[in-house]
Amino acid sequence: MKETTRPECGHWIGAEQRHCRTADGVRRYITGLRCPNHTPRALQGLPEIPPGPGWPARRKEATP
Repeated sequence: MKETTRPECGHWIGAEQRHCRTADGVRRYITGLRCPNHTPRALQGLPEIPPGPGWPARRKEATP
């Protein structure tokens, strides 16, 4: 039986010479798996963009 592991933040903390490895709140980004403290916007010092209405809310407008 294959063992499943929880996703971990893969951000490299250079000053500590290690990866973050936090498993709480991890999401996938283009740069890899990141915790809330190491998202691309968090590393730039910017707030996260709030989620918008997305595809389900606009689905009827997209169909001809």
